[in-house]
Amino acid sequence: MFRLLLSALFMFFLPGFTLINAIYPGRGELSDELDMLYRIVYSIGMSVALVVIIGFVLGNVFEGFVGRNLWLSLVSLTVVFFFIGWYRGAYQSLSFVSSRSTRVEPEVEKQIDEDAKKVKRLQELARRRAALKEDIKEFKDENREGLERELEKVEKRLRELEKDREQDF
Repeated sequence: MFRLLLSALFMFFLPGFTLINAIYPGRGELSDELDMLYRIVYSIGMSVALVVIIGFVLGNVFEGFVGRNLWLSLVSLTVVFFFIGWYRGAYQSLSFVSSRSTRVEPEVEKQIDEDAKKVKRLQELARRRAALKEDIKEFKDENREGLERELEKVEKRLRELEKDREQDF
């Protein structure tokens, strides 16, 4: 039973999984949301394709198609693909072995969060500016100067934030 499960794992999953990880080492390269599902599906397809190609080569080129040769070929390819993927940083859990295997993921999420914060701050300042303009219309002389100074500060800060956001793009 164990040999059957191990054979099925090597024929239908592991060679393709290590090949996909060697080609696409970063998480999210295949899909943002369904990356692992795509990896599993592609792994099954690539494993079957590899078994067919290895079987064809062993049967026609070397004329010695034996189960042992197929098994040795699949294990060898899996190990080779694993080391290629490891070198390219696909296996982050093995980063304790070598710092070379660590992959720096892009900080897209962090940039999006920072941009959202800037937009929110711009919106708050725009609301504050509108409120100050309304207050200036209502008040006469006594508080008007203080409100106008505060309005100038808010408008200056708005211009700075807009300029900063433009530089980001």
